[in-house]
Amino acid sequence: MKKSSFIMATVALASFAFGGAEAQAAVSSTHNSENKINFTSGEGVVTPPVNPLDPDNPNVPDPIDESDPNNPGTGQDGPLSIDYVSNIKFGEHKITGQNIAYKAKNANPFVQVTDLRGAGEGWSLSAKMSEFKSGNKVLRGATLAMKDGVVKAGSSSNISLAPTKSDILFDNTESKLVMNAVNKGGRGTWLTVWPGVNQANEAIQLHVMAGTPEANTEYTSSITWELEDAPK
Repeated sequence: MKKSSFIMATVALASFAFGGAEAQAAVSSTHNSENKINFTSGEGVVTPPVNPLDPDNPNVPDPIDESDPNNPGTGQDGPLSIDYVSNIKFGEHKITGQNIAYKAKNANPFVQVTDLRGAGEGWSLSAKMSEFKSGNKVLRGATLAMKDGVVKAGSSSNISLAPTKSDILFDNTESKLVMNAVNKGGRGTWLTVWPGVNQANEAIQLHVMAGTPEANTEYTSSITWELEDAPK
């Protein structure tokens, strides 16, 4: 064992000695190489909807929303696009003599916007809702509230400034601000998700006044989503 220890010490000393010689070596020549990449705007690029619960997860549920199974997305192409908007379902209910707030059936409805312009001018998403109607029958006084939305990036590594979201109350036909991306913000894909319990989502509620519904009648309203190429 003593002989082995002696040999190891000798090797270590030799290595130290050679190392000192290498540290004194001088650089005799240098040259710089270049690396390049060029980008253009995402003109014509169609961004599919992502998983609203985990946007980074490549496994997107099919359907994305069980309460809205026939909605694959808008199919709009870039560079600035609305990629997906949930159709809100409220189901069937018996008429009562009270004012009632009906909760959305959708568990995680969302709206998705993608900005591939590459200039960062910002953008704004607004929406306006028509009256709930069935032919010439109107569900008078009905209002739709969407609150407690959560803004998510399509990729968690997105370093762009996130857009801000707003709670919405559709109580007339005026346009309401939904998301707003300031100058140099909102690049890439962004969502506002209204999370809740399946079949009873408190984040989205339709308020119906007593005395307005008619039996055996399905009322429909449409929301028009407007994406502008500048912030508000």
